[in-house]
Amino acid sequence: MHSFRTNPVSALVLSLTLVAGALPAAARDNPVDPVSNPNKLEYRDVDARRPDFREPFLRDGVGTQPSAFRQITAGLAAAQVQSLLGQPLRESQGPRGPEWDYNFKFRLPESSNYLVCQYKVVFDEGKKAVRETVWRRKQCMDLVSRATAK
Repeated sequence: MHSFRTNPVSALVLSLTLVAGALPAAARDNPVDPVSNPNKLEYRDVDARRPDFREPFLRDGVGTQPSAFRQITAGLAAAQVQSLLGQPLRESQGPRGPEWDYNFKFRLPESSNYLVCQYKVVFDEGKKAVRETVWRRKQCMDLVSRATAK
């Protein structure tokens, strides 16, 4: 009978190989925030190949003021949404109805840094009125909520 023995270096290499193989899958698995995105609507990840990199950076957003979102409420017509927010980055059919995706860039309070936030407007089936709005990240929702509360 032949027994298999590993030395410490082989065991370390095997462990690192297994961990490295799991990292790409974990990096793609984006957590869904139950507060800002309770229905677990999906957002596309940014994907680029080397020739696609250029300034400004790939995941950039339209500069806007957080207070502009005060008017985006359930029941608002699609034309009004477009008038307030502009042309969506992408239109698709989601599990809760037609979706418009946006990327917005907000200046952080008391900072010269910006935060790019992904925002989704979900319409009723006839795309006549807003059903709901969803932020991908809770910190974006909080930033806008603080600004609109003022």
